[in-house]
Amino acid sequence: MPETTDVAIIGAGPVGLMLAALLGQQGVATVLLERRHAPFTEPRAIAFDPETLRCFQRIGRLDALAPTLELDVPVAYYNGDGHLLGRVTSTEPRFGFSPRGTFYQPELESAIAEDLGAWPSLSVFRGVEVGDVADLGDRVHLSVKVPDGSVQRIAARYAVACEGGASRTRERTGIGFEGATFEEKWLVVDVQGDDYPHREIRFFCDPRRPALTLPVSGNRRRWEFLLLPSDDEARFADHDNARALMKACGSSPEAVERSLIYSFHARIADRFRAGRILLAGDAAHVTPPFAGQGLNGGIRDAANLAWKIAAVCQGRMEDSLLDTYDAERRAHTKAMTSLAVRLGRAIMPTSPARALVRDIVMRSAWAIPAQRRRMESGDIIPGPSVARSPLVNWRAGAPVGNMMPQPVIRVAAGNFLLDELLGSGFCIIGLGVDPREALSANDQAIAGALQARLLFLNEVSVGDATIRDLACWAGMEQGLLVVRPDRFLADRIPAGFAGDRLGWMRDAYHIVPASMPGQAARSERIAA
Repeated sequence: MPETTDVAIIGAGPVGLMLAALLGQQGVATVLLERRHAPFTEPRAIAFDPETLRCFQRIGRLDALAPTLELDVPVAYYNGDGHLLGRVTSTEPRFGFSPRGTFYQPELESAIAEDLGAWPSLSVFRGVEVGDVADLGDRVHLSVKVPDGSVQRIAARYAVACEGGASRTRERTGIGFEGATFEEKWLVVDVQGDDYPHREIRFFCDPRRPALTLPVSGNRRRWEFLLLPSDDEARFADHDNARALMKACGSSPEAVERSLIYSFHARIADRFRAGRILLAGDAAHVTPPFAGQGLNGGIRDAANLAWKIAAVCQGRMEDSLLDTYDAERRAHTKAMTSLAVRLGRAIMPTSPARALVRDIVMRSAWAIPAQRRRMESGDIIPGPSVARSPLVNWRAGAPVGNMMPQPVIRVAAGNFLLDELLGSGFCIIGLGVDPREALSANDQAIAGALQARLLFLNEVSVGDATIRDLACWAGMEQGLLVVRPDRFLADRIPAGFAGDRLGWMRDAYHIVPASMPGQAARSERIAA
């Protein structure tokens, strides 16, 4: 175990694994510490969204994950009488991928973990227990108990706690974890040999016993049932009881993999950063499962945090850049949690009167064509945004601050998803404008400090798989798009500009002056 490192990640769940992979990809010296001797073998998180798949694409592990996914799974809400309340059915790709679906967590973790050895700067230690994590101002000291019982110490520039909702690091750092724990408890049942006839995420909004079910790859399925006051909690998780509940819904699977009772939480840390200690994933925020955003929110944390830590550790940006992590992730996290709570309230009522009101409202909305189209498309989910971030030039107007779409780009060499052309870091895309010729000398120096790729797409062509999709989204036929490593649009510069246009990034991104002289941005010309 090294005595020093740039980053120590505590917890090798999906979020810790993704953060480690993203840092390893950037060559940042990283130590991943996990108390378990082997990867977790039971399912927990279950739903993905396109942004998570985009991160797997970025670290080169999408091909390993793809065969394990259930793609384009519709969502349906039924009341206690079996009447449809609403449905989400759109299969139109978002950010280049299926808009929704499910995964089996052990397979998802394996898809990342099996390739971590590809990055020499990354070391993984399992079967270790992290004790004290002390911020000494210029470094973090971690006490680590190794399998032979001895305690070793690591000095890291930064420590990131990814060890879950019961994070000991968060507690020891004195960071509050405000929010609520739902009084209601749920039985969560994972099964193999699924025989349920409906391939959909189905919500049973029945006041007699709310429930939901999701299909999972490998002929698996998850069921969740609300415990009622009359239930015997001590025996409710028995496999026989779980089978009886599933049979009442029309399913008799071959095997019950696990049956556990859970309480759901909606909590968020007072702050995601305390000096050189940062929180990510469930250590920073936990949400009810009704919107399927628990793991996905943690992956967003990793994507936002990784490039910032890398830039600071590589001496290109100041430590104060890391303050923007909380600023950018908190609002979206709260919006997702609020949605999950509202969805939970919609399906959980056990009062017949409240359920009736819910049914009237939802069925009335479903009868209105515009509202039906909105629900079918899945537009109720807040889109990815870094609203009010100082790392975006808001004066440039929409769509800055939003995540870049990922159309298929037709170029001379073939058809590519956009990210395959952007690289893993910053990119300045020229739509009909050569960035190297258009950028001033000062802007070239800033692009160099960002280590930005300059990508020249020199012709807006016509067709489905073309640059035109990107130009339409950007609202300009020609100009420059400044894209961050996490694929958010930082700036939009129409053609015909003169002089320096990227000077705002020098201060906003806390660029270290010494990183600018003599830097040259990477340039690539793509012919459409």
